Amino acid sequence: MNHSTQASDVFGAVAAAYARHRLTYPAAFFDAFAARLPAGARVWDCGCGSGQAALDLAARNVSVIATDASAEQLGAARRHPLVTYRQARAEASGLGTASVDGVVVAAALHWFELEAFNAEVLRVARPGALLAWIGYLPLSLPHRQLQQILEHFRSVTLGPWWAPSCAWVEAGYRNLPFPAREDPFPAGLWIERRWTLPQLIAHLGTTSAVQRSRTAGLDLLTPLQASLQPLWPERGDGALPLRWPFMGRWGTLPGAAPAA
Repeated sequence: MNHSTQASDVFGAVAAAYARHRLTYPAAFFDAFAARLPAGARVWDCGCGSGQAALDLAARNVSVIATDASAEQLGAARRHPLVTYRQARAEASGLGTASVDGVVVAAALHWFELEAFNAEVLRVARPGALLAWIGYLPLSLPHRQLQQILEHFRSVTLGPWWAPSCAWVEAGYRNLPFPAREDPFPAGLWIERRWTLPQLIAHLGTTSAVQRSRTAGLDLLTPLQASLQPLWPERGDGALPLRWPFMGRWGTLPGAAPAA
């Protein structure tokens, strides 16, 4: 079973919750990305899930081909006239050679067979197309005890359930072969929310490690919620400011590879 198939199985099982509770990304990034595209640009959002990044691009009048290996995820995605959803693996998109002006991967790169995906990017990209890998680092909370509990949960309790490639995210995708001429990534951006405890728990339920533990018959979120509730404002009903550091890599591709 390859990475893409694993992701399809894991996230397909929580597609509806993923669409409701998954994070979206900073508007400033999409403003900057769209500003670098030519007029009438077409962008491939690979591993689109339920369309979070695709919809942000479409809101900036960018035409998007959004692909994912999971039919369930695509079925949960919100429709938009500028977004075309297609079921396809990252390594075999079905897109035409030299057919897109940009490629975005939002919090999905670690599920791809990277060498094959990079080859596919070079095939489908037009000369000078923009490539961006984006994601986020672990949650930051303004409360030290809550932060410690959540960090223990993420690194120790969920430790056995993370796929090995999730370490790519922890490293900000550094030391991976990047097939574009890399530019400095926008700095100082955060994903910010004000959430109650049930909202945070619902979000954590969409993560791959929690879902994989569930398939083994384990409920890891109920004890986590019980440990957090006494420390959370209004025993969980109050909203706290939550922040995830936004990270990524981006740059300009050299152009499409010749057709096979």
